[in-house]
Amino acid sequence: MSGSTSKKKWVRVSASGLEAGAGVAMTLQAPFCGWIRRARVVGPGGSNLTLNVSETLAGTGSFDIVLAYGSAATPIDEEESPGVFYDVPKTDPSNPMIGTVYLSATSSVNGAVSVQLDIEPAF
Repeated sequence: MSGSTSKKKWVRVSASGLEAGAGVAMTLQAPFCGWIRRARVVGPGGSNLTLNVSETLAGTGSFDIVLAYGSAATPIDEEESPGVFYDVPKTDPSNPMIGTVYLSATSSVNGAVSVQLDIEPAF
């Protein structure tokens, strides 16, 4: 008899901002811990994009950046299997299952950058 497997409902979170050549920092309200299953980034046409997903605002610690994509032609659309785990502090007193994930995206062309993550909660 095989064990029971229960898949948790995935959550899709997204953010966008204007990129001014140096990059744009964004935050996402997301489950406080989980697995990033898919990452998508769209920028201005003809641009090269980068994306860092971090557990802290600055992403300066040795292990703060949990997912990074180097320069890639727009768009970035990557599935992560089995997923990239992250764990951030809970930040919303009205919803104790929510935390803040930090993003840094750059584009080689000025314009709007949009990021979307599909996350499987770990709780």
